[in-house]
This record gives sequence, structure tokens and C-alpha cells, in this order.
Amino acid sequence: MPPRQPPKVYQLLLRSHKMTIFLTRTPTSTVQEIKEEALSALLSDVNLNDVPKVAGVDDFEICKLLRGRDAAGPIPQYEILDHSKAIKDCGILNWEILYFQFRDEATGDLQPVTFIQPPTFEEEDIPPPPSASLNKGKRKAAD
Repeated sequence: MPPRQPPKVYQLLLRSHKMTIFLTRTPTSTVQEIKEEALSALLSDVNLNDVPKVAGVDDFEICKLLRGRDAAGPIPQYEILDHSKAIKDCGILNWEILYFQFRDEATGDLQPVTFIQPPTFEEEDIPPPPSASLNKGKRKAAD
């Protein structure tokens, strides 16, 4: 089987709080370009109340979750992505989830990554399908 070709377009998900932003970028796009497009989404009117307000690309960083040997312990650790690197050079995979790390307005320090994992199962029970009637199609004769 021939080796798999890298994707020509990356689908990226950027998460924070209850919000997910979907981006489509080429492998040669830089992290700075991702930040600029994410800023446009953060400044839109559909922004949620619990997401910190931002004015520019310097108010947040984009990071990815460390996995495998790089992640130490049960607490998730995140790596801030270099602005000047291309997506393919950062080790980002297609459909990878990236995270926002916002800066504190007063101090400028990075706040911890905050997001709420969506439920994997539906919260409401699905009603069972109606059972088939046993006497379907059978009528009693009139006396």
C-alpha cells in the first residue's frame, strides 16, 4: 500500500468554554493567520458571554494538547504554538482540536485553558419505537 499523502486542506477546531470555531486552512498557513481568522470569529456578534473579550491577536494564544510521552500526569498540558511556523511544521494533524489560552486583561499573564467537553451521549432518552400490534390486519366478524 502506498504511503498516505498529507492533506491539501486542514480542518481545524478551536475550542474555548462552550464554543468551537471551525477553520479550513492550507498546510502552509501560519499560526498567525489562524489567530487572525479566529480573532474575526471572536469579535463577531455570536460570541458567548463566558468567553473573555479580546481586542487583538495579542490577547490570546493558540495551543494544542500534548499527548503521549510529552504529557506528564493526569492533568492535561498544552503547548503554545509558535506564530511564525506553518501548520505542517507545528505537528498539527487534520481535524485536530486546538485551544484558546486567553491573557488576563489586568496583568497580561496567560490564563489556564478552559473548555467544556460536549456530552458524548444524548441527555434525553429516546423513546422506544412503537411495538407492532399482534392482531394487525385481523378483524373480528360481526355477529
